[in-house]
Amino acid sequence: MNSRLSFSAAIVLLLASCGGATRNSTADSVAVNDTALNVHPDNGSSLDVQPLNGYFVKNTIQVNDSLTFWLIDNPATFDSLFGVAKTMNNKIDRPDFGTHVVVAATMPATFYGTQIQLASATTDDLTNNAEMHFVAAGQAEKSSSSIVPLWIGIIPKTGQSNIKVYTGDQLSTTLTTKE
Repeated sequence: MNSRLSFSAAIVLLLASCGGATRNSTADSVAVNDTALNVHPDNGSSLDVQPLNGYFVKNTIQVNDSLTFWLIDNPATFDSLFGVAKTMNNKIDRPDFGTHVVVAATMPATFYGTQIQLASATTDDLTNNAEMHFVAAGQAEKSSSSIVPLWIGIIPKTGQSNIKVYTGDQLSTTLTTKE
């Protein structure tokens, strides 16, 4: 029993002595303490995006482009574009246009079960501009009915003046907010 305790104590001492090792090389200390390095902080941060579910593009809206993007800042425009897909089990979140704007992406009707997804959303803290990257993926098999793919989300009204919207890495459009 004592030999196990002694062995355990030796391992702990060995780990403690190795963990506290420091570098004494002058090259290392110069690199760490060199204030002449041109280091830029990362000015970007994640854009607070909350997806909304339970909406569809109204039949009166004709979507012709491969991806169409909207920036909506009032309930009248929102209600003219989208209908509510209410079921017994889902909860419909209504956007608060006093504190948020709606960003929407849609495509023409398709028989291939296509879904639009937000891949990333960032904001530049210095310029207050934002970037949103979307991807669209469809099923290989053709369905018997068509759907109009739709993605809707809200972002806070924090003064983003320009929102660059990308399809993958390709810039599709720049949405400008009204302030």
